Amino acid sequence: DLLQTLKCITDITVPFPPPEGSGCKLCPRHWALHRDKCYWLSEDNQYWSWGRDDCSWKGSHLLVIQDQEELEFIQNIPGNQNPVWIGLNITSPGRKWTWVDGSPLNQTLFAVSGPAEENSCAAVKKTQIKSEICNTDYKWICQKEAVLI
Repeated sequence: DLLQTLKCITDITVPFPPPEGSGCKLCPRHWALHRDKCYWLSEDNQYWSWGRDDCSWKGSHLLVIQDQEELEFIQNIPGNQNPVWIGLNITSPGRKWTWVDGSPLNQTLFAVSGPAEENSCAAVKKTQIKSEICNTDYKWICQKEAVLI
């Protein structure tokens, strides 16, 4: 982290102004940077809405998977042998998988295995996205935009 920060500072200060597009992206301590986003995996296990609220308190939201590359990144995080909550749940009465940002699940990106019922939330486990009962206790993953300096 320190080396990355020093490299960023050097890039910004020499030469000045920095060349176009040479800014550095930074994440808070204990968050992982990937592309333009920061990711944080909880140490505790709690139900889905607890994870959603915890991410909100951290100025972030539960993970919203945008594309195949991000899906593969998440599937390769350490500790992924157990299910981890992501920001996808069933909204009533439509019973459609919806991300915490309000967008619908793109079914071509991945399918959620298991029932699409009321009180279902999605968790990633290894290479699978599974439907789980929302009040099950799992770890969760938060996401926010990296700070560009």
